[in-house]
Parts: sequence; C-alpha cells; structure tokens
Amino acid sequence: MTTYLLHGGKTSQPHPANDFFFSQFTKLVEKETVIILLCYFSREKSTWDALIERDTNSIKMNTNKEIKMLVAEDPKDLFSKLEKSDVLYVAGGDAEPIENLYAKLGDLKHKLDGKIYAGSSMGAFLASSSYVLSLSDQKENEVHEGVGLLPIQTLCHWNIEDKKEMKLNLLRDNSQMPIIVLNEFETVTLYR
Repeated sequence: MTTYLLHGGKTSQPHPANDFFFSQFTKLVEKETVIILLCYFSREKSTWDALIERDTNSIKMNTNKEIKMLVAEDPKDLFSKLEKSDVLYVAGGDAEPIENLYAKLGDLKHKLDGKIYAGSSMGAFLASSSYVLSLSDQKENEVHEGVGLLPIQTLCHWNIEDKKEMKLNLLRDNSQMPIIVLNEFETVTLYR
C-alpha cells in the first residue's frame, strides 16, 4: 500500500497546515532514520539549491527523527534513488517542465508500493489521472492528463481560484472519476 499526501500549494509560506504536511513525511514512516527523495522537476534547475535548503529546514523543524535527503536529477535518477527512499516529495512549480517528463514516469505507481508520496500543487497534479491548472499564466482552460497514480481528478489553489465552475465543468465532462479540490496549505491523505 502507498500513502499519498496531496497538498494544495504554497508550501513556501509559514503556516501551521504546512507544518502538518512536512511532519507527515517522517511521522508516517516507522523508522528512526527516514530517507526522503526530493523532486523539483517543475522548477528551473538554478533554483533547486535554495528549494532543497528551504524544504529540508521545513522537514527538520517538524520531526524528531533523523532524516537523509536525496535529490532526483532526472527520471532515471529518481527511479534509482527511490529504491532506497521512504518518501518521495514532488514539489510544486510550473507545468511545462514536469509534464514533458510524465511519459518517463509511467512505472512510478509500482515503484511507490509501501512508500509515502508527497505532492504539492504540481506534485498533486502529477499523481492524479487528470487536472486543470490553477494559475492564469498556464494553460488553465483545458484538462491535463497526470501520471495517474490515483484514480482522481484534482484542482489545487482552490481558495484563490476565480474560475471554479468552469474548471469543475471541464473535469466533469472529462471523466466520472472523483474530483478533489485542495485549498492552499491543505493536505489530504489517501491510501492505495
């Protein structure tokens, strides 16, 4: 069984709900040393070092356990490091860079068995069968296909969304699968 932590976005902001999200990375693992694989495929590589530092600090502040951090450089590296990892964290960002890698991530569902998958915004979208993007500077008027780790359709940043009905209708017309809406800072936990 895989545990999925789907987050609605804005993990960079100080917020008690973000503390909860990051605490689950280690709380749900029954080991004293937890290996966490960080994935920033939706961000420019030039920003990764700052993101690694930020997210590592957020995780450390919300656990008493020892943590070891790994970073996925590309899909092949992700699969190689995932074998020895307890948690995969796919951070949010922009759709274009990560959507171009979806075809290479098709085996992810099987490789996650017994692990924790944590995905914020684009990471939640990746895990879904389909989604509509949240921000107006992206292609938000069409349904996008995720990797399909979960049989759901997802909408993130819901509390600031100004085209709610249009996006819900796009997903309703796309599939009968359940639609999950996530506010910023909000986490839902699913098991599959």
